[in-house]
Amino acid sequence: MARRGGTDRLGDVLSVLLQKRGYGRPLALQSWREAWARVAGARLAARSRVSGYRDGTLTVEVASAAQRYELESFHAGDLLGRLQKDPSSTGVRRLVFRVGSSTA
Repeated sequence: MARRGGTDRLGDVLSVLLQKRGYGRPLALQSWREAWARVAGARLAARSRVSGYRDGTLTVEVASAAQRYELESFHAGDLLGRLQKDPSSTGVRRLVFRVGSSTA
């Protein structure tokens, strides 16, 4: 990155700063939320929300332990398969549900 005279280009410096501060994450999270809404359907998407994505794991918050159990036990495999087929959600290898604030 260093140029002649020991200076860096402003674009390079800003790029590194944005990555370190995580300013791109909300935009990435929004794209995961859109993919989740397509895959989960309107009813489930209204009762859950994507809270994070890291290292191939998509984390989805749900409102109750009962809903978490239902999704993990009966729907996780199907939902993960649909996410993996969705062209905008490449790289997801695991789906994790946790109880939390499920409001979008």
